[in-house]
Amino acid sequence: MANATYSQNDSLGGAPDYARYDRIWQRVAPALDPYPQVRAANQKAVPAMAMTMQQSAAVGETEQTVQNRNTAPGGQTEGQTAASVTQTGGTDASVEAQLQLPGASADPCCMGSEARDLTMVVEGFAQEEAADAASYTQLARLAPGRNQAMALRQMGRDAQRRAQELAAAYYLITGVPLQYGAASVVLPRLPYRELLRRSYHAAACNGLNYARAADATMDICLQRLLQRFSNESYAAADRLLLLLSQLS
Repeated sequence: MANATYSQNDSLGGAPDYARYDRIWQRVAPALDPYPQVRAANQKAVPAMAMTMQQSAAVGETEQTVQNRNTAPGGQTEGQTAASVTQTGGTDASVEAQLQLPGASADPCCMGSEARDLTMVVEGFAQEEAADAASYTQLARLAPGRNQAMALRQMGRDAQRRAQELAAAYYLITGVPLQYGAASVVLPRLPYRELLRRSYHAAACNGLNYARAADATMDICLQRLLQRFSNESYAAADRLLLLLSQLS
């Protein structure tokens, strides 16, 4: 799960529940106070609630008598109707107060508006990884030995997994599923050694491109994803270099 603090009724367009976030912080790190306004409001609400309960106990019998005389049609009393209106107004005021808190925004903190400038880049990376997955699978069929074929097939699976993660990131940012499809790749008729050489340069360039894209975004979650894929692409280039070194 991306963010376990969202409830079932939350959406990306709704107001964050800072009171609930603050309760979570109190359990995780009691010494921290990331939402001081919420705690201050709760402290003021406790004495007010106690006073209200005392006043209600003092006039309980009188209110019961009035309530019996002023029962509205359908069994709902005027007092209950007024209480409902007051409660609704209090909820609206609470939401408005939450939106005034520092950092309050309907936009998610990760994979949100900061990442939307790179949606086309994410889509391009996903398509390229799908193509690389198909290329590694075909290259494995040309491998001269079992170990090299196994290594290339694993690299193909890694590329396919990156394509799927990028598609998931695209959906988190846009809310629209990314249908990049299965890539159809035909390797050129070249010697196996030359195909490894080209694959090495492609993997190394992928590592560089991922790193550049990571530097271009302010979205920390997308930045971490792209940086991880940069490291994986450089690792793939290292594996291809090792495969080349094993050829006689």
